[in-house]
Amino acid sequence: MIVVTGLNEAQIEGLLRSKTSFEINGLRGNFMAGIKLVETKIESQGLKCRVRSDVKSAVVQGGALGAVFSVLSTPATLTVVTLGAVASVGHGLVTYNPDYEILKDYVNQRLKVIYKK
Repeated sequence: MIVVTGLNEAQIEGLLRSKTSFEINGLRGNFMAGIKLVETKIESQGLKCRVRSDVKSAVVQGGALGAVFSVLSTPATLTVVTLGAVASVGHGLVTYNPDYEILKDYVNQRLKVIYKK
């Protein structure tokens, strides 16, 4: 997979035009701006994208979700999980059959931009 360091707009735009999967590293302090930039560049080319969190990476990096859920009480955990599932299904329907999927890795401050078609 091609790796882009930082928010190199010209390189990101070129990779999107050539419909290539890539990874963006080095986003400390620019993480949310990076997500917005990639999403805007994809949509400006008339393509659809789905933005998701890379949960596997967080779990592997130390079980961040497990620690959070263990702190919450069982009823609260079930409520959070239920609301998250409903939101996920709704978002999945809105972005059905996307051209690109953007995986947010909060732990490593990295984005994986995956061409799906």
